[in-house]
Amino acid sequence: MKYFLKLNAVSALYGFLACLFIISLISSEQIHDLTSLNTKNIWNISLGVAIILLIGLFVIIPFLTKKWLECRLWSLFSSVMWFPYFVLFIGLTGLLFPNNNLDDDNFGAGLIMMFFLIFYPVYLLITTFIGTRLKKAT
Repeated sequence: MKYFLKLNAVSALYGFLACLFIISLISSEQIHDLTSLNTKNIWNISLGVAIILLIGLFVIIPFLTKKWLECRLWSLFSSVMWFPYFVLFIGLTGLLFPNNNLDDDNFGAGLIMMFFLIFYPVYLLITTFIGTRLKKAT
């Protein structure tokens, strides 16, 4: 039971990180209104943070798999279990911070989100699999 809770906590973390990336793409106009930065700068910052996060996760995910999830093969389910948490976080964000401005034009965000939602589970699966094999290497 303790392992199942750890697996859910790690999956919730993965879903939360995906939610942060998607919300930063969708809410660029709201971020512009709050910070008065240029929209192009907001896009560059969002994509730069996403790239740094993906590179950082390449180190963090195997470490979490080795320490918290004890290098078990069951930890590969976290590459699927993140999605319900992602939907939950997106729904809560929509309820807490509604975007009623229909004049937002984030046409490129849809393509980036589609690529991300296809690539992210594969990325999680590969890095978690690397984490499960660390126990045998050390």
